[in-house]
Amino acid sequence: MFSSATRIVGLYAVLATAWVVGSDRLLDAAGLDEVVLIQNVKGTAFVLFTALVLWGFLRQEFQRRTRSEDALRSTLERLAQSEADLRSVIEKLPDAFFRTDLDGRVSMASPQFAREFGLTPETVIGTRIADHYVEEDGRAKFLAALEEAGGEVRDHRMPMRRQDGTNFWISANAYIRRDPAGRPIGVEGIARNTTAQHHLEERLRYLAGHDALTGLCNRIRFEDRLEHAIARAKREDKSFALLFLDLDGFKEVNDTHGHQKGDEVLVTTAQRLSGALRNSDTTARIGGDEFAVLLEGDISVENARAVAEKVIDSIDRPLPGLDLSVSASVGMAFYPSDGADAGVLLRCADQAMYRAKRLGKNRLELGTA
Repeated sequence: MFSSATRIVGLYAVLATAWVVGSDRLLDAAGLDEVVLIQNVKGTAFVLFTALVLWGFLRQEFQRRTRSEDALRSTLERLAQSEADLRSVIEKLPDAFFRTDLDGRVSMASPQFAREFGLTPETVIGTRIADHYVEEDGRAKFLAALEEAGGEVRDHRMPMRRQDGTNFWISANAYIRRDPAGRPIGVEGIARNTTAQHHLEERLRYLAGHDALTGLCNRIRFEDRLEHAIARAKREDKSFALLFLDLDGFKEVNDTHGHQKGDEVLVTTAQRLSGALRNSDTTARIGGDEFAVLLEGDISVENARAVAEKVIDSIDRPLPGLDLSVSASVGMAFYPSDGADAGVLLRCADQAMYRAKRLGKNRLELGTA
C-alpha cells in the first residue's frame, strides 16, 4: 500500500510541475501571462487535468487492490475448505493419524489415535507419546530408526501402552516434518493396531518349534537342540544322554475310549515327563506316542539311568478317569560312547527302545547293551 501511494504522489508531483512550468512559459512566450482570464482558465484546466489523472491512478489502484483482496479471499476459502476436507479425512481414517512436535507432544491427532491410546479427542492434544512406550527406550529407538532410514520409516513395529495400562502393538509409517528452511519441527505419521497380527505371528513361531497338543518341543526343534548339544559337548569335552520313549498300552486307550481320551493321555504324559525332569532338560514329542528327552550337563551314565527310571515310574501310574494304564519303554544313547552325530544317537536310542519293548516293556535299555 505504501509503495502504491508513493507512486501516485510522485506521478502527481511530476505532472503538476510539468503543467505549471510548461504553461507559464507558453503564456509568457505568447504575451498572455498577464491576462486574468487566461490565468483562471489555466488554473481551472490544471485542477481538472490533475483531478482526472489522479482519478485514473486511484481507480487503477483500487481495481488492483480489489482483485488482490478477491484472490486472497478465494485462497483463504480454498485453504479453509482444504483444511475441512483434511480434517474430515483424518476423522474417518480407520488408522491412527498423529503429528507431534520435537518434544514428542501431540499437536494433531485423529479420533482413532485417541481411541487406540484410551484418550479422548479433547485430552489427546499435548500428550507425550514417550509416556506410552512399553520399552523404556522406545522413543529413542523410534527416532534412531527415522534417522537411519533418512527421515522416513515404514512398518516400524513397537509395543505401546494405553492410558489404562494395557499393552498393544502398532505398525507405524512416519516421517520427520521440516520447515521451509529444512529444519526438523516434529514427526507425522499413521499407525495401525497390529496386536492380533503380532499374536498370530508369535503363535506361528511357537508352533514351528512346539507340538500343538502337548506344548513340548516338536521333532524339528528337538533335533536342532540335539545338534547344538553335540557341538557344545564336543567343544567342552563333556557328555550327555538321549532318551527315547514309547508308550505301552496307548493303542488300547485309543481303541477303547477314542482319540479324545488318547489325546488327554498324551497331555498327561507330557506333564508327568516335565515334572520328573529339570528345567534345563529338553523334552519333545517326536510323533504319535513317542517322546524324547535330552539330558545335558556332563551327566554320567549312572545319573542318566537314575533319571530314566524316575521317568518310567512317573508315567506308570493310574490315569484320571480311566480303567486302563500306560507305561513307557525307554531306550538310552550316550554321547560320545554311542555316537558322535545326531543321526547315530537317535538310531541308537530308538533301537534300544524297541529292545525294551521286546524284553517286556515298562523298562530301560541302554544303547550299548
